[in-house]
Amino acid sequence: MDREGGMCVATSTGGLTNKLSGRIGDTPTIGSGFFAEEWWEGRSLEAASGSAEMGQLLTRVLPDGIKDALKDCFPTLSGYGEVAEEFRHEKKARSGGLRAVAMSGTGNGDSFLRTAATRTAAAIARFSPGQTLASAVQHVAGPGGELQRSAGDRWNKTGEGEGGIIGIELRCGVGEIVANFNCGGMFRTWINGEGQERVMVFKEEY
Repeated sequence: MDREGGMCVATSTGGLTNKLSGRIGDTPTIGSGFFAEEWWEGRSLEAASGSAEMGQLLTRVLPDGIKDALKDCFPTLSGYGEVAEEFRHEKKARSGGLRAVAMSGTGNGDSFLRTAATRTAAAIARFSPGQTLASAVQHVAGPGGELQRSAGDRWNKTGEGEGGIIGIELRCGVGEIVANFNCGGMFRTWINGEGQERVMVFKEEY
């Protein structure tokens, strides 16, 4: 995270032992092993309204055959209406400014691919009311989360579903470090707001 709140993310991997030739893991797959996103809270409905207006214009000028061919790709051609005025005002009143998240994952790559782990956590933080990135990462990578559930009855037998996520969230102009995992430990290090270097492996301080 830079001084203006811009986010980027990079990750690396030691690979999977005895992997099949040609296997593509979670590390190079956007939304699985890593993800970053930023958005302006309070603008989604206004954007949807503008999109609806454009869709209504195209609906009037395009021939029916072309509209039918394009409507699956452009939902605004399917007759979506403009967002009601009262909802736009309500959303503006609750607007909160820039939010951003960035995450990197480690663990069983196939489980991260199956659950689109980092993208899922970002979507929870963005679209679920009241959710922070910390709570979203807990839902995905914490004990009993999506990664663990994806292993089904193979949990604790093959290493499937095991892993964790580290990340940074920008809210109200302040960055917050986030980490959670469902296995014995996860190596992580950061510098806190007081400039102190921190290194942890387990969940509890030591």
